[in-house]
Amino acid sequence: MGAIVYGVVMRVVPVPCLSDNYAYLVICDESGTAAIVDPGEAGPILAAIAGCGARLTAIWATHHHPDHVGAVDEVLAAHPGVEVVGHVSDQPRIPAITRAVDDGDVVELGALRARIIHNPGHTLGAISYVVSPEPGATGPGAIFTGDTLFGAGCGRMFEGTPEMMSRSLARLAAEAPTLEVYFGHEYTVANLKFAAAVDPDEPAVAARAAAAAARRAAGQPTTPSTIELERATNPFLRGHVAAVAAAARAADPTVDPTDLASVFGGLRRWKDRYR
Repeated sequence: MGAIVYGVVMRVVPVPCLSDNYAYLVICDESGTAAIVDPGEAGPILAAIAGCGARLTAIWATHHHPDHVGAVDEVLAAHPGVEVVGHVSDQPRIPAITRAVDDGDVVELGALRARIIHNPGHTLGAISYVVSPEPGATGPGAIFTGDTLFGAGCGRMFEGTPEMMSRSLARLAAEAPTLEVYFGHEYTVANLKFAAAVDPDEPAVAARAAAAAARRAAGQPTTPSTIELERATNPFLRGHVAAVAAAARAADPTVDPTDLASVFGGLRRWKDRYR
């Protein structure tokens, strides 16, 4: 798959890792350079790099968890001198960081530019990388969200609070609707079952569930999504919808349906125990 961004071709190659992770190769065809997002397992990542026709120049880490950075050292051994990017707070926790970034910083990959969004909640140092199209470009751009925003879901709060995570997700949801969302795990089918439990009368959820199930049955990934699709079907971005807020309150009487962080917290606790 490819998207025209900044007048050059950007290719994004999903790399399945471990049991259900995705790493991603981001390739700037103008410069012949590539970045790997969240290298969790060396074998498939090194094979993908070898076959991509580009030179690896960067590792972009979304957060410090081992299933996202566990292969950094092996990738560096095979490709020495590569820039390793992570949040400034993750410097002690991500191997070999050479570029510590914070909200609003920009990293370069050839002719491409990726803007950093700091989105704490899943972890305190979680970040997303946004490669947005310039005005007049034909491509949708891409956002790499790690374990903050999933297809129809979001990550657990291992280090943050509901207020943090709710704000972080709201920031991501405010990005351009056509932006392609590349997330860290293949949880979409299960997430849509929960979305249907929250809002069983929403036709967009049912349609997406059928499409996701068909893709998985055909051996295809459900990544990427789009911001527009997440706004329409992801319950964690729909706390302002009366039916979603009411469902959160029904599942947890402590939820204040007029407070988005409270609704989010109720939904996240419900999802944590949902089977």
